[in-house]
Amino acid sequence: MDTTVFIYLARGQERAQRFLPYVEGRRVVLSFVSVAELWRGAYAQQYGVARRRRLESDIAGTVVVQPTEDLAHEWARLSNEARGMSPGHALGQKAQAHDAWIAATARLYKLPLLTEDSDFAGMPGLSLLLDDPVR
Repeated sequence: MDTTVFIYLARGQERAQRFLPYVEGRRVVLSFVSVAELWRGAYAQQYGVARRRRLESDIAGTVVVQPTEDLAHEWARLSNEARGMSPGHALGQKAQAHDAWIAATARLYKLPLLTEDSDFAGMPGLSLLLDDPVR
């Protein structure tokens, strides 16, 4: 699952309704980089104790994939592959490095990626759960 979808679901936002059929009764998997992005947002928004505990609890309810040597190699392969695509794929851009980690995690472990971000679309070997990502 990408970070944005996790935020929708954790906050119970109306936009989360679209994703519920994909997660109900299933274990949610996050990349370590999504956890870092979530905490960056918490610090930027100056979460108080209660909101930090809620975020900790939300993250604890997931499986967090930690970085490994294999994942680092997959990220490097995916990023270089994306740069070499014609035209270049968004995941090959430096600004999309975090998304490339999320994509590499999904691709390495053969996990479908739940996202609405079109930057993931069209990447070989990456299975998206939504066939109509938007941005």
